[in-house]
Amino acid sequence: MHILIVYDTVYGSTAQVASWIGERLEGCKDVTATVARISERFDLSDYDAVIIGSPIYRNDQILDTVKEFVLQHKERLSEKKVGIFIVALDTGGAYYRGRTIGGIKDLESFAALFDTPPIYGKVLGGEQVPTRLSDEDRRLLLGFYRKIMGMEIDDVPYRYSMDKEGVWQYAERFYRYASR
Repeated sequence: MHILIVYDTVYGSTAQVASWIGERLEGCKDVTATVARISERFDLSDYDAVIIGSPIYRNDQILDTVKEFVLQHKERLSEKKVGIFIVALDTGGAYYRGRTIGGIKDLESFAALFDTPPIYGKVLGGEQVPTRLSDEDRRLLLGFYRKIMGMEIDDVPYRYSMDKEGVWQYAERFYRYASR
């Protein structure tokens, strides 16, 4: 089985997760995994299955490049076994002021882009490194932590919720579902 893991990233966490997925899938019987950023050139017809990943970025959204990829290839993706994943610091989500935010809600929004629902999806942990942030992202996140989280801080905190074992479990489960 030839599996493409295609992703986009802003600060690198999603690239790391995609790499871990590819690493684990390569250990599965009869699997060849290719990890590629959405901006790279590849032919979807070369693959039996496709896993698509995006970070959750500003306003709890997947990246526009990922949305555009799905919309551009919707018909071809409907012929494949597709998995999706999002990378977020908060993998569980929350209920805030009358609505569910983050976590599974973001994953459902991603899945809704497809004509044929993906066979499997998961919210996976990410990393926030303050020194990597753009000035605009630092400003927005600092406002979020102060206003929404009620934190009295002077800088965006370092946060890490990446879990290689959890990512490998995602890859193994996708493989089992795609092999049926």
